Amino acid sequence: MELQQQLQRLEEIIVLDGLKIPLTQRTIVDEEQLLSQLLAVERSIPDTIRSAENILHNKEEIISRANQYAQELVQSAEQRAAQIADELTIIQQAEMEGQHLRKQVQSEVETIRQRNISEVERVRRQTQQEIDAMRQTTQAECEQIQQEADRYVEQVLKELEDRLGHMTRVVQNGRSHLHSSAGQ
Repeated sequence: MELQQQLQRLEEIIVLDGLKIPLTQRTIVDEEQLLSQLLAVERSIPDTIRSAENILHNKEEIISRANQYAQELVQSAEQRAAQIADELTIIQQAEMEGQHLRKQVQSEVETIRQRNISEVERVRRQTQQEIDAMRQTTQAECEQIQQEADRYVEQVLKELEDRLGHMTRVVQNGRSHLHSSAGQ
């Protein structure tokens, strides 16, 4: 029997089975029955205490396990939070590096574009200058050739004129000579 039942039985022996002495607060009980019940109560106490100690021990073990589990959960949560924070940091760093690279590439592309535009403009100006220089050179050469051609033609015409003048004189002399020979 449990301790509670043993104590109830003890109460019954005193209250129900005992004889009340009138006009007093006293009761006569069977000593042997009382001692037997007290012995049963006494024997129940160690079982009850052991049971209570087991419950207490189990309670402490359960609480200890619960605390350990709670600590493990907290540690796991903290580790996961740290991992997530690390991942977020990595993601943020990657995004920042990506933006930096994007800006750098855009800047480099713009620099290359400006350089290409400048180079194309420089080549265009240089080509235009070369074309202008070639045009001037060609025009100067054309003028020189024209002048040389004009001089040559002038020279040829002068020589022709001189020859024709000489031939005209020869013809005139020949005619004069003919006329003077015919008159004689």
